[in-house]
Amino acid sequence: MYFLEVNIAIALFYLFYRLFFAGDTFWKTRRYYMLFSILLSFVYPFLSVESWLQKQEPVQKLIVNYATLPEFTVTAVRETSIFSLGNISMAIYGLVVLILLVRFILQLASILRIRLHGTVKMVQNTRIIAIEKEVTPFSFFGSVFMNPELHNEHETKEILAHELTHVRQGHSFDVLVSEVLTIILWLNPATWLLKREIRQNLEFLADNKVIESGFDSQTYQYHLLQLSYQTPEHKLGNKFNVSPLKKRIIMMNQKKSTKANLLKYSLIVPLALALVVSSNAQTVINKAKKALTTTTTKEVKATEKKTLIAPAKSSAELTDPVTVVENEETEKTWDVVEKMPQYPGGEGEMMAHLSRNIRYPVIAQENNIQGKVILSFVVSSAGKVINPLILRSVDPSLDKEALRVISTFPDFIPGEQNDKKVAVRYTMPVVFKLADDAPTPAPALGPNENPIVVVGYGARKEESGVKFNNLPAGANPLMMIDGKEASKSEADLLIPANIKSISVLKDASATKLYGDKGKNGVVLITTNYQFPAK
Repeated sequence: MYFLEVNIAIALFYLFYRLFFAGDTFWKTRRYYMLFSILLSFVYPFLSVESWLQKQEPVQKLIVNYATLPEFTVTAVRETSIFSLGNISMAIYGLVVLILLVRFILQLASILRIRLHGTVKMVQNTRIIAIEKEVTPFSFFGSVFMNPELHNEHETKEILAHELTHVRQGHSFDVLVSEVLTIILWLNPATWLLKREIRQNLEFLADNKVIESGFDSQTYQYHLLQLSYQTPEHKLGNKFNVSPLKKRIIMMNQKKSTKANLLKYSLIVPLALALVVSSNAQTVINKAKKALTTTTTKEVKATEKKTLIAPAKSSAELTDPVTVVENEETEKTWDVVEKMPQYPGGEGEMMAHLSRNIRYPVIAQENNIQGKVILSFVVSSAGKVINPLILRSVDPSLDKEALRVISTFPDFIPGEQNDKKVAVRYTMPVVFKLADDAPTPAPALGPNENPIVVVGYGARKEESGVKFNNLPAGANPLMMIDGKEASKSEADLLIPANIKSISVLKDASATKLYGDKGKNGVVLITTNYQFPAK
């Protein structure tokens, strides 16, 4: 996310530069704008205006409406190659970065080699690095490199006036910044365009200094044209005849911009604020998520690492009607409140409930249907889960299953605003995903996110569920799955491979532990499911 935010900011700042600033003659201001825009692009995701955002109710509704509950992922089985598109893309990206970095190091080494083999001379009271071969004059940080034998006295004065401007104003720093930027963000065209603008603007500054020093503009331009046939050998240096020469000549002859035009540079302020606010939106969303539960940090960390495996529901069972409770109350529905509603037992228990009840529809697996269903519901002032709605549909079978599992939620602890119980709206993404046969790893998590992966085998597995059909006639034992009371139909859905052990309690031993519920015996089933710690 940080990488994406930086790339977006670079592109926006460059677009602003081209639209508003590229044609003026405020070269120093333009230089500071481009350096500041690069710095701000990397820093703004860390700037916080969270406290201000939390006070803006319209902003809260906009950014919290999408994700106030953890994303829930339901994964089914499919075969995929180990050479995934994501891994290949990352490898290619890293390879190009490495190539560009090696090229950058070689360029630095080339300048260092010339510096070591060059001769230090005083030319017109200026210390330079004299090079014997034919080379275009250039500067790099505190040194000017040139062959003084190739230029007459007047040309040498122009060259020194130009290159000393680069040296004294530290233009090599700008060059290195632009090079590093294109190495890191080489995939973004805006970085290469911004690099070109930085280099051109430095030449505008140096050319302007030469003209201000009293040199004839026309003679200076002819001198540049005479050197234009030479190919610069050192890409990191500030070249005397850097291309495109035509733009430099046009800029030297351009009428100076009026100082009133400086006001347009204030446009960077609203742009920077918009970037900071957009970046902080995710932080506010994460805060809203965290407010949903009183789960301790230890519980959350335990939940994050869990991968739950659950059997798929049969096609027949998916046709069961879904109960949707309409909101008959006229109370106001809030998006964010001081005290958010809480699931009984905390977020870990809510994840466990979802993992026990969610099923990947078999018909969706058979047709390779997957995607993110986004639904919303309201927790009323009485704690009731009401008004479940599909905000983004994927497929009728997936939509129906998402609605069904929400309808199984028990009553929440109501939310409060100004010490008064109120209704609060939530949005929950439920991701149905087809995965490979390998064990499903815990997904990469962002701040305050606790998604669970539920692997549904469904029709893609030959194995059928356990059938407790050999029980004595009329027997109705208490079924306990992983310490939770369950119905016989729920036990029938278990896949044998997911059962760790089964034991039976009878008579006094059953009633001693489970009271009157155990009078017909107790079947204790331990599964391979890993539920969140409590």
